Amino acid sequence: GGWQVYDRVEATGNIAGSAHADLIARDKAGVLWLYQGNGNGGFSGRIQVGGGWQTYEQISGGSDYTGDGRPDLVAADKTGVLWMYRSTGSATKPFETRKKIGSGWGAYNQLTGTGNIAGAASGDLLARDKDGVLWMYLGKGDGTFTARTRIGGGFGRYSELVGSGDYDRDGKNDLLAVEPATKKTYYFGGTGERYTPFNLSRVGTTLHANGTYDLFS
Repeated sequence: GGWQVYDRVEATGNIAGSAHADLIARDKAGVLWLYQGNGNGGFSGRIQVGGGWQTYEQISGGSDYTGDGRPDLVAADKTGVLWMYRSTGSATKPFETRKKIGSGWGAYNQLTGTGNIAGAASGDLLARDKDGVLWMYLGKGDGTFTARTRIGGGFGRYSELVGSGDYDRDGKNDLLAVEPATKKTYYFGGTGERYTPFNLSRVGTTLHANGTYDLFS
């Protein structure tokens, strides 16, 4: 219990050096906390990462953008600048000093790290604009991205877009989407293709049934 103190919860993968995936959570004062996975379906005690994170509108983890084998974090601030936080593998200091990627990211109202969805070796990033169009930024493996690729429209209906890993066990990473109007969660199966990374025929799941949760990551 007690997780209502957080306004953002993000699954990051293993950023802190153990063998298990981790979680970050931002409290309403803007402090970011690390919960290191314990391998038993839970987490060890939280570790403070730092303050000032209220400056970010969007935070997304789960993709290795820098090619070092560890997933990184990206965050878009309120002026539309996107920043990269490279993970260190340390629980006491999980991220290096931030690095500016570029501006203009205020056009998006959701960022989602998916891992490798388009066939390259590095992790990729999805961005949904305010018209509900979903775009993919292919990771180059050096902390930068190629020009964006349009995936499709109609994604404004979803409150959460989550990089689920290989949800359907076909060897390709997929995308989960929570639809408040129907109180259902759907998945879009990954194809591994550069320009059409998802099958846009969504499939229903039993996750998040009846809209029980406020945050989903």
